[in-house]
Amino acid sequence: MEKAKVYTHIVPVGFSPDKLIASLKQFPVHKLIILTHQGDEDNGKVQSAVEEITQAFRGSQIQDRVVDRENVLDSSLQMLSIIGDEVRQGSTVKINISGGLRNIGISAYIVSLVSNVPIYTDIPDSTDSDSYHLKGILDIPLFPIKELAKEQISILEELRDGVESVDVLISRLKPELEKGTADFGNERSRLSHHIKKLRNAGFIETEKSSKNLIIQKSKLGEIYLKGREIKASQK
Repeated sequence: MEKAKVYTHIVPVGFSPDKLIASLKQFPVHKLIILTHQGDEDNGKVQSAVEEITQAFRGSQIQDRVVDRENVLDSSLQMLSIIGDEVRQGSTVKINISGGLRNIGISAYIVSLVSNVPIYTDIPDSTDSDSYHLKGILDIPLFPIKELAKEQISILEELRDGVESVDVLISRLKPELEKGTADFGNERSRLSHHIKKLRNAGFIETEKSSKNLIIQKSKLGEIYLKGREIKASQK
């Protein structure tokens, strides 16, 4: 027997619970992950919105998570971690940005682009100005992101928490090569070419230290890899 799908909706919350509730009710909802920002625990409007959503979906599993307000790359990474956990548990994930604030909406779109997780919002009925009525749902289209070359993806993956030199990176990528050999030197030249491309694209950061080059993933690089992992998990 085929396992029943579990639908998880990622829901950034601002001041408009009616938009979120109406749009969420157009889909199966088994779990809601409500996203708020640091300091929102003291914001009466946000807490009131959270309470309304919780009451409207009290039969569903509800989880509260806090993400960064100011830095869209930090909040993107936090959202990707949340979504990655859900996907690994077998959930089908959607992102609803009907009632969230602008910054988190930008983060949500970045997350959707790199992970292929669907993102949607409400279409309000503009003919009734006195109260909110849902006209429909807008499935937000995603522009394709060009995949990095296989060699560049391998470099990002093997960087892990960073390396202190290109030689360390070579030893991770090609442990069979001996330092000082012609093959090792050729590999250093090849990697230098890809490292320059990755740095110019913003996926890595480098810093000179004596004769060595310290290399680490940037936040963009981390976002790209996390999104790629989620994409692969959904196939």
